[in-house]
Amino acid sequence: MRAAETGTQTDFLLIGGGFFGYATEIAATLKRRGRQVITFEDRPSLDSLTKALIRLAPTLVARKTEAYFDSIIETVRHLPIRDVLVVKGESLSPAAIKRLRLALPDARFTLYLWDSFLNLPKDSPEKVGLFDEAYTFDPLDSAADSRLSYRPLFFLDEYAHLPDVQKDIDVLFIGTVHSDRYAVLRRLERALPPGVRFKKVLYFASRYVYWGRRVFDPSFWRASRDEFIFKPLGKDEIQALIARASVVVDVERPVQSGLTMRTMEMFGAGKKLITTNSRVAEADFYRSNNIAIIDRGHPVFPVGFFKTCYEQPTPSLLRRHSLSGWLEELLEGRIDSATPESAKGPSAKDR
Repeated sequence: MRAAETGTQTDFLLIGGGFFGYATEIAATLKRRGRQVITFEDRPSLDSLTKALIRLAPTLVARKTEAYFDSIIETVRHLPIRDVLVVKGESLSPAAIKRLRLALPDARFTLYLWDSFLNLPKDSPEKVGLFDEAYTFDPLDSAADSRLSYRPLFFLDEYAHLPDVQKDIDVLFIGTVHSDRYAVLRRLERALPPGVRFKKVLYFASRYVYWGRRVFDPSFWRASRDEFIFKPLGKDEIQALIARASVVVDVERPVQSGLTMRTMEMFGAGKKLITTNSRVAEADFYRSNNIAIIDRGHPVFPVGFFKTCYEQPTPSLLRRHSLSGWLEELLEGRIDSATPESAKGPSAKDR
């Protein structure tokens, strides 16, 4: 469960889970910025049963979870840790946080919630007060809880350097089939202007879930089996498809107000975006030429959206929303300011 620097100079502890491999990218960027990082998952196991129990019946795995975090504490208590960054921390209990703080009394503790309170364990608000700084990607949670600072997600530098290839996909959607996504995409497809080529990559993690939706969800009754995949695309495959697309579609969960990672990635990639999340209009990078906000129930596209040119953002805005910029804000200058070129984040001319 551990990918770590175990030397005595290790000074940064990263605990992150449910982050689709981004913890590895965060650790790599920190190392390029002069920090020595030890990383752990925020769950004792990643098997389907354990993940389900953590979400639905956490008391059934509490002993296993507490033992797991106690083992982490024993590993790091003698290291010169100066910073602890917890991303989401789904199974990290308040009691475990307190024990970790006692073991690392000189460390600064930072929490980043990459999910809303509605989708997190019930004790999540209790955890916030145990950190020196706490951030959330959800603007509604930050407005309701003064202890939380709003900070959108980030994009990886590789999205700012996608290959310049022929754009043979007009509109692209890649994502897991959850909530009302399929029905929204069907409505969106019918609303597209004539001749627009729309490619959808719709992923089901389980064939049982797929067949359940086919039986009980009317929006799937006329769906074709060929519309769906059951093996996720790799990162390289996803980026190759995005490189070929002129416009990318983002459909957030109905209960979500925070901007998705796809939204941030398309900003980094310089791609036009169609999204159902009206909150993006409040973002500092929002430009109507670049982002079309549609109603998930009755999608209508702004006149000329598919014909207007992409409006390039400033280098400073790109920098702020890169992974390096995200870390700089969360850590408040506690990483090296003298950075190698690869860690400085992209500029508009890079794309």
